[in-house]
Amino acid sequence: MKKFGLWMAVCCALVFTLTACGSGSSSDSGTSIGSDASTDSNKAASGAGADEKDSNTGGNKTIVFSTFFLDERFQAAKKKYEKLHPNIEIKLEYVETDDAHMEAEMEKYITTTNTAMLAGKGPDLLQMDLLPTDNYVKHNLLADLGTMMDQDSSLRKEDYFTNILDAVRTDDGLYSMPLSFFLMGFAGDEDAITKSGIKVDDKAWSWEDFTEIANQLVATKTNGYSSALIYGSPENLLADIVLDNYSLYVDKASGTAQFDIDRFMSLMDQVKTMYVNHIINTDYRNGAYFRNIQINSPWDYLVSLREYGENISLFIKPHDSDKPAGGYFLTYRDVGINANSKVQAEAWDFLTFMMSEEIQTPPTKAGFPINKNAFAKQIKQLKEEGKVQAYKEGPLQGLIFKVDEAKLDQLERFVNGAIHKVEYKSDKVRDTIIKDTVAYFTGQKSANDVAGLIQNKVTTYLNE
Repeated sequence: MKKFGLWMAVCCALVFTLTACGSGSSSDSGTSIGSDASTDSNKAASGAGADEKDSNTGGNKTIVFSTFFLDERFQAAKKKYEKLHPNIEIKLEYVETDDAHMEAEMEKYITTTNTAMLAGKGPDLLQMDLLPTDNYVKHNLLADLGTMMDQDSSLRKEDYFTNILDAVRTDDGLYSMPLSFFLMGFAGDEDAITKSGIKVDDKAWSWEDFTEIANQLVATKTNGYSSALIYGSPENLLADIVLDNYSLYVDKASGTAQFDIDRFMSLMDQVKTMYVNHIINTDYRNGAYFRNIQINSPWDYLVSLREYGENISLFIKPHDSDKPAGGYFLTYRDVGINANSKVQAEAWDFLTFMMSEEIQTPPTKAGFPINKNAFAKQIKQLKEEGKVQAYKEGPLQGLIFKVDEAKLDQLERFVNGAIHKVEYKSDKVRDTIIKDTVAYFTGQKSANDVAGLIQNKVTTYLNE
């Protein structure tokens, strides 16, 4: 596929395969557990690391690291770390599967891991991207990485994007470390916006501001644009805005929902009005001032914007008026430490190794690194190379074009300004909103009735 979709799609529909996926196994890369794996092997996939007493005696230690997909970055980290620490074995476990069995294997992996963790067992390290982090935190199953970070004198916090780390905290604790992340924003036709004479301040705009600005832009019809934004259906936009501002509608700590309130019903009305007034257009074949976009890496930033045109720039998405101004992001390669692990100190040391510049990733690989120095090196590499090649299967058909250094310099602003985490794991909440608001947007039910229905369903889901 051309690029990664939203992680929401992974958890909900499994519609894409990560570049981190792989097949085959070796003593160097980790332990593969396929569709025909034995019961014992599946137990190992969910992790026996916290209960591996025999392998952690004497001077040698074993860290069991469980992940569903085989990730090249994890493989590289394992090899380098074991070379530097001969007394440590990183037992990297993953599931080997194919498209036909992926959904079933993923459900099996999640269920098995959950069972092991609740039983006080499980692996020492877990990739949390597919696992219910909030539920693990609620049951005290994950170590507080924030405390470990504060106590680690060898770690320089200024070397990391603390705006991302602060945004992923739960109840002031940091229980899942994002090794990388994606940016969410709008791709905007800067040339058309400039010609229109309408001022767009994406650093501070709310959805209310966007609506006002969009009306002004559409009135000018610059470049023939008859709408301000190309997006999916109104129920999809509504669901995305809720997940962008999840804490306004769901209290994770208490497990309560707030959808049967004026805020949500006003948002429903606002979204409906934008579509009725043709501010937003669902036809991707038509042009518009803005398009929704996900940026996966510094290289992808240059290529994806160029695919929409030479004068396309990245804009910050509008925020809720009750939230501070700032950009949106999705975490990727989240890693947690089992609270019951017997090798927590060693697991933390390996985790910080994966966060460091030691594990270099080229700017073409998915995910902005959490390490600022690693990010700076990616930018430097792109500038030195001077040219990039677009996706061969994309609209540019592998076009090689010059690196826009000015555009790359702007990217740091977006990375440092990303402070809102998109709750991609809340797929049941998203599905409920999409399914039940169709009746409102088609005029079959009132906003009050639909909001009450969603309130009841989400409340039931949160208390399951």
